[in-house]
Amino acid sequence: MAWLKVVLALVVLALPLPVRAASPEAMEARYTPAYDRCLDQPGGQTTYGMIQCTAEELKVQDGRLNQAYRVAMADLNDRQKARLKTAQRAWIAFRDADCAAQFDEDWGTLSRVTANMCVLQRTVERTLELEAYRQAE
Repeated sequence: MAWLKVVLALVVLALPLPVRAASPEAMEARYTPAYDRCLDQPGGQTTYGMIQCTAEELKVQDGRLNQAYRVAMADLNDRQKARLKTAQRAWIAFRDADCAAQFDEDWGTLSRVTANMCVLQRTVERTLELEAYRQAE
């Protein structure tokens, strides 16, 4: 039985490391200086301003997400590409549903800000995950 433990240990060691949740520092470092400047403006501190600033930052972060996805897909075979594509589509559906659940008209206008910031945060997190995709080998 000792040999079985050795084999299992070797198999576990050969597996890629699981993606860990991004640290707050890693997340914060990803936001552009323009986002901070936008939020620091008097208009950026209103509900409408926060939504606008977040929407502009999401455009940047969505571009980074798409680039990370293209890079992750580049060296995969067709089967692996299909699996990552399925995972990415499922992630988008999760992100959208999870963040939409944070908005309700009865909760006031700040719930819209929270929902928009959720989309931004999840997008940055996923970008970091895709950038680390298959690098643990």
